[in-house]
Amino acid sequence: MQRRLIEVIAALLAASPLPALAQDTHDHTVAPAVPAAPAVPAAPAAEARDEKHNHTDQTAPRTPQLMPGYGDGGFAISGASAEAQAFFSNALELHAAFAHTAAVRAAKHAVQLDPACVMCKWGEALIDGPTINYGKDAKERVPLLALARQAQAGTRSASARDRALTDALVLRYRPGDTARADRAYAAAMKGVAERFPGDNEIAWLAADALMVGSFAQDDGYDRGMMDQAIVLLERVLARSPKHTPAIHFYIHATEVIGKPALAEAYADSLPALAPRASHLVHMPSHTWYWVGRYQDAADTNRRAVEIGKANARALGIAEPDGVWNLPYHAHNVIYGLGGALMAGDSRTALDLARPLVERSAARDKAPPWSQLLAASGYFALARFDPAGALAVPEPKLDYLKAARRYARGEALVWQGDLAAARAERDAIPESIAKGPRKDWPKDATVAAEAMLGITRAVLDGRIAMAEGRFADAATAFRKGALLEETKEFSDFTDPPAFWYPVRRDLAAALLAAGDAAGAQREAQASLDLRKLDPVAQQILAAARLALGKGAAVQLR
Repeated sequence: MQRRLIEVIAALLAASPLPALAQDTHDHTVAPAVPAAPAVPAAPAAEARDEKHNHTDQTAPRTPQLMPGYGDGGFAISGASAEAQAFFSNALELHAAFAHTAAVRAAKHAVQLDPACVMCKWGEALIDGPTINYGKDAKERVPLLALARQAQAGTRSASARDRALTDALVLRYRPGDTARADRAYAAAMKGVAERFPGDNEIAWLAADALMVGSFAQDDGYDRGMMDQAIVLLERVLARSPKHTPAIHFYIHATEVIGKPALAEAYADSLPALAPRASHLVHMPSHTWYWVGRYQDAADTNRRAVEIGKANARALGIAEPDGVWNLPYHAHNVIYGLGGALMAGDSRTALDLARPLVERSAARDKAPPWSQLLAASGYFALARFDPAGALAVPEPKLDYLKAARRYARGEALVWQGDLAAARAERDAIPESIAKGPRKDWPKDATVAAEAMLGITRAVLDGRIAMAEGRFADAATAFRKGALLEETKEFSDFTDPPAFWYPVRRDLAAALLAAGDAAGAQREAQASLDLRKLDPVAQQILAAARLALGKGAAVQLR
């Protein structure tokens, strides 16, 4: 399942119905982070692009240097000096690891080292182009077209491989509709891959092009292009199972088509293959979360967060922004929270949540989707630190104010103060949006508004459960589940913006009401949404036991 937009969102910046089942039972110890590569102070943050096209993942060192530990993806080119070749290959490695700024600077340095190296110019034009997470508008493509044409002109007497690569890249940057250009480039690269079927590097570049082209439309993705990318990546992995760019894009592609388990074996090996690439250390969680390995998703993101912190310190990025200037950092934090909340790992959840809450509460301006994701910090306080949820100051932003109200309501239910919990529920507005805004994607506002309804419904259900009104609780939880499972909400973020499937609450309410068959049905439906959810598994086991079927959990 595809939740690609969260990568863009990341650049901007709940308690269980059965507490005994969801209680955290361990104090998780995280392996120390791999230290960042030595670096000199980074360029000032003011050099960053506007957020819409911000490609910053790893802020590049001011003095160009090779950066090992980011996997592979580079290849030999003819006519380059040894030093230019080294930076060219490293630029492609960084590019494949989504260390965008560092990749562009390495590619530019390769050109500076050897101005006669036409494939170095091709590399710069390629790497500074669009990715599956960030687009390039027509204006931004103008200088890249000039570079691509220079490379194309210089490869007339070069190898067939070089000519094919440069001819294809010119198509990406031709004037006109950028979506059409991306699809033309994807088709050309697919043809290049067919001409050179044993070339792993051409194959992953073609797969990347097909994935970008697949998303070059207003709604959803092109399944045919995604399937073509998967075929190319599987051929690479059959030959080279530890090829890091192929693993990276295969994880993305198999998640998009809803078959994340296909990438599981490869995902397991990725962090050790690229130990300094925070994004690649993070990437297995896109597989692990959806196959039910929530603790693994929490652990790898916590490690990615620590790598990001080490990189920020080594690069001299000033506080208070510090590591938050690395946009994928927020995505790592939120993904780690998603895994930790589902796994019941209180230590990881709170370690990630408290800085997120503090950071988001200090902001006085942020679009709805940014607030929607920051809400996960409040959810962690509600589940693992009720006293902290009651003590946290009110933030400045409206959607975060609502998230805090929800967290306080959860904490008050556990304290038994149902009147106060009801007051918090009533303080969550039914709507905050004041009409559409051109700078806010429509689906982002829809998702943020849906969260208001979900949290109101969940608190209604919590209060009803505490009062023994199980039928009313089931009605409230069903309402919340239906809102959570709408396409606009469920497809918007990865991991899901609301941390657990409300349908498992519905199952618990039905079980409490004596409807074991209904509880079994809804618990299984919840497990279809989140594989191996331990709380839903125990509800299902209890329902089966009540039905006389034994406690064995049957998973589909």
